[in-house]
Amino acid sequence: MVLGLKTGGRLRENEEQTMEIGKRIQCLRREKKLTQEQLASALGVTSAAVSKWETNAAMPDVTMLCPLARMLGITVDGLLDFRPALEQEEINALLEDRRKLFEEGRLEEAAASCEALLREYPSDLRLKCAVAGLYVMYLSASTEEKWIKAQLERAVALLEQSRESGDLELSASARSMLMNLYVMQGELDKALAILDEEPEAKINAEMARANILLRKGELDEAEKRYQAGLWLAARDAAMNLIGLHHTALRRGNKETALELLEQAMEVERVLRVDELDGGAGSLRLLRAEVLCQEGRLDEAMEDLTGYVEGSLARWAELSGGDGIRSAFYDKLNVRASGISTAYLARNLRTVLEQGESAGLLGDREDFRALLTRLAELEAQ
Repeated sequence: MVLGLKTGGRLRENEEQTMEIGKRIQCLRREKKLTQEQLASALGVTSAAVSKWETNAAMPDVTMLCPLARMLGITVDGLLDFRPALEQEEINALLEDRRKLFEEGRLEEAAASCEALLREYPSDLRLKCAVAGLYVMYLSASTEEKWIKAQLERAVALLEQSRESGDLELSASARSMLMNLYVMQGELDKALAILDEEPEAKINAEMARANILLRKGELDEAEKRYQAGLWLAARDAAMNLIGLHHTALRRGNKETALELLEQAMEVERVLRVDELDGGAGSLRLLRAEVLCQEGRLDEAMEDLTGYVEGSLARWAELSGGDGIRSAFYDKLNVRASGISTAYLARNLRTVLEQGESAGLLGDREDFRALLTRLAELEAQ
């Protein structure tokens, strides 16, 4: 969930940049206890020229930047406030503005604004990864296949670049997202190739680190790593059960498939996986589809309602700052993705309307009432 912090002196437009440099020159000159005349004399220009720089009437000539920076005791990059990359907080704030455009349905404007930002920081791999994530998050904002395909391909291109980062955490995140996108595109060999690149784990490094931190008495850090490890293990166990569920379905064994799905739900319930990502809700959606195939429509409807209500409730908890209340994951930093209630409701409604269950449940009054409630939330 996404990610308004101030961006400091980041320069967006030429007029802002002129103003910022003028103020910076004036501030640095005063720190050096220089008058405009003294600075002008040292640089071989008139005091009027310095005055124009500081009042934004003119910019220093490019040939003047190095001597000016030396006189003021700063680098040229510092003078111009040039940075090759943004801080994560700045990325979050900048993308929040663009996220709102996506939610408002101004898709072309949002994408163009993201691309302009990427051109401003062409070597910022963390920004590229974040923009790719934003593109993927709002793929469902359009029903136009051409637009979805273009956004998906652009996200893949950005992640291919981000995966080359020397930052191991960023690289791993980019590879994980990229693998999932290749699966979405049906490019399964490329997804497998990414997995083949992953080093084979000989030891559980995070578990070992947690054990060492515990021995050192660094309890908060140890607890955080144990909690992260527990969630990953629970998630992996549930995902393996879900995989077996789909395998059983393909073999036509619906009874076994349902049992496996219920075991996955039990894992997530006992280990409270839903506190982090609401996973149990999506499992109820899967179970509803199987129950519909079995003709157990009342039970299926109960699961669909639980899926919707659980998704809305968990989003409200995270957005409201309640976060995690149990001792299972309370040390982990989890927050809502930043999407609005309206956008979440729209996605949930789309899932219900396009799901396999809709054909069997579409005429039911309780199903139509659920869609109506989501439509009302979407309109707020």
